[in-house]
Amino acid sequence: MIYGLCLLLLFVACREEMQEDHEEMVVEGWIESGGAPVVLLTRTFVVELGKYADGEASVVLPWGKVKVSDGTDEVILTGDYDERYFPPYIYTTSPSRMRGVPGRTYHLTVEYGDRVVTAQTTIPMPDTLESLTVTPCADVDSMYQVTAYFEDDPATEDYYLFLTRIFNRETRFYPSFLGVMDDSRLASHNKQVVHPGIHFFTSDDNKYRPYYHETDSVQIRFAKIDATTYRIHKAYSEMVSLSSNPIFPSDLSMPTNIEGGLGFWCGYAVTKYNVVIADSIR
Repeated sequence: MIYGLCLLLLFVACREEMQEDHEEMVVEGWIESGGAPVVLLTRTFVVELGKYADGEASVVLPWGKVKVSDGTDEVILTGDYDERYFPPYIYTTSPSRMRGVPGRTYHLTVEYGDRVVTAQTTIPMPDTLESLTVTPCADVDSMYQVTAYFEDDPATEDYYLFLTRIFNRETRFYPSFLGVMDDSRLASHNKQVVHPGIHFFTSDDNKYRPYYHETDSVQIRFAKIDATTYRIHKAYSEMVSLSSNPIFPSDLSMPTNIEGGLGFWCGYAVTKYNVVIADSIR
């Protein structure tokens, strides 16, 4: 759900001289508590001046063998077209066959041709929010912000992530802008502004704003994540924050927990909330 993240990570290889290049398999995968696993498979490609990848079909890897195991049960995911994602092809299964359970570790194995990549992730035990509030933005008329309040246990090392979906405007959840947290920087009682997520489909006609309209209905997922998932989302958040800065552009390399490839396989322990902005301000 990166995910969303999710969120699409295309790893691009560049070169100055013509040479034989090694393509890497790129995995974008996640499993959340109560949900089925979702995996996208793509490949890296070489960017040359004046040449481009021949459409999304040239980077998608269909017909792979994608397996997920929780140590007891194992399922093979089925690939199919899904317009909610980009590229619009995912591997998944029914929640009745495999559903994320807090406390369990999930092992991913992907076979494509003669290549095999593996990864594992853990779904922590979930936490809940104490409250959500909606307040007018001080600097932007007719816009509103959502603030979440929650309590953190100072005796444990915890990591959190907010994901949002604006109902009737977005078809899936995206990581909230600046919405990943390490509790070493938090007090025992905390608040966090829950911004909408920035994603690939933000267009010039609908430019991103870190606030909500009065007409928005917001679905929020408050996710407890492990340390590896935190590092991946933290790096992505920093890349998004710096990529729009022309003076200090982002040159970060995304971390990966995929053995034999690139990308991520993340687990989320989620609690779900709905916020209707108009109802809240009335």
